[in-house]
Amino acid sequence: MDKRERKANVILYPGLVKRLIEKGMDSLKDKDGQKALQYFVDAELYESENQQVIFGKMLSLIELGRLQEALIHSKQLLHAGASEYYEVLQVHISLLVQLGDYNEVVQLLEAVLTEEKLPSQYAESFYQLLHFSRQMIQDGEWAPSVKEEDSISEKVQPMLFAESVELQASAISMLRESDAPDATSLLIEYIKKENNDPVLVSLALQLLRDKGLHTKVTYKKGTQTLEVNPSEIDQDGLETFQRAVDKKLEQLVESEDPILLEIARQLCVTYMLAIYPHYPEPKEDLFWGMCILCLRCGTNRLRMSRGRANGRYRPRTIARKKGRSHGSGSFCLPDIIIDVLFL
Repeated sequence: MDKRERKANVILYPGLVKRLIEKGMDSLKDKDGQKALQYFVDAELYESENQQVIFGKMLSLIELGRLQEALIHSKQLLHAGASEYYEVLQVHISLLVQLGDYNEVVQLLEAVLTEEKLPSQYAESFYQLLHFSRQMIQDGEWAPSVKEEDSISEKVQPMLFAESVELQASAISMLRESDAPDATSLLIEYIKKENNDPVLVSLALQLLRDKGLHTKVTYKKGTQTLEVNPSEIDQDGLETFQRAVDKKLEQLVESEDPILLEIARQLCVTYMLAIYPHYPEPKEDLFWGMCILCLRCGTNRLRMSRGRANGRYRPRTIARKKGRSHGSGSFCLPDIIIDVLFL
């Protein structure tokens, strides 16, 4: 049965596509690329031109390491004039870099950077990617035909230690798919380097755990130098705690402001990833749900929500203080600490 026949035999319930997209994004958050892809494929049966569906399908394919297929969808979004054009363009260029198509990167970015309407927040990143790609072409260091069992260092090392955060992220993604023996040593070298993005350091630590590293490693986040045995990271517990905070956020604001809920959820994911592999302190899901809302909206929102919190917490102050952590080597939110008074 082809797609048209399947579509004709299924009733479209109100809000079904939106729900499928939400389930797909939730599966991506859980790093279940196969499940996410199925949700977006199902949504595609009803709205094949929906940009959110295409974008989600692209992200799912990237999670599964199916980069050539993902590239088809990123091109589709660019040609359709996606509403988040430059965000999609960043993903598209990242895919080209990972696939080693540096000539295409140079041609594309040279055209984009001549546009007068290029948003300033993308300019520096695109210039770095253009410079890197030109250098790779000139030096002749990239060879797409190199076999996986060969050393990955020559392919990934220039990206992993480049100034561009996007290149570093692409390199980590490539290392995730690699079984080369030097992939682990590259990751260990990367997390020891100062001034790396804390989220990327966390992704590298997760990858070391996934690769089964059983020895202690030293890593840097901000001004802190820390140690951890990747095999001893409580991954399941951290994910469970994050879901609990997410549930509290949903209880606090979903009915009155769904958009705020999505923003707060993203802030929660970013913060938990920034302090990984540690729990925030205190280890209280309601506490952190309230704190995240406080950061996003100020104390007025918390006062409105105090009834839902059963009076357990109330906002006291929002103060800016430099360099305070939440303990146990955890990484604090930049320059901000929230003081909450227990009733």
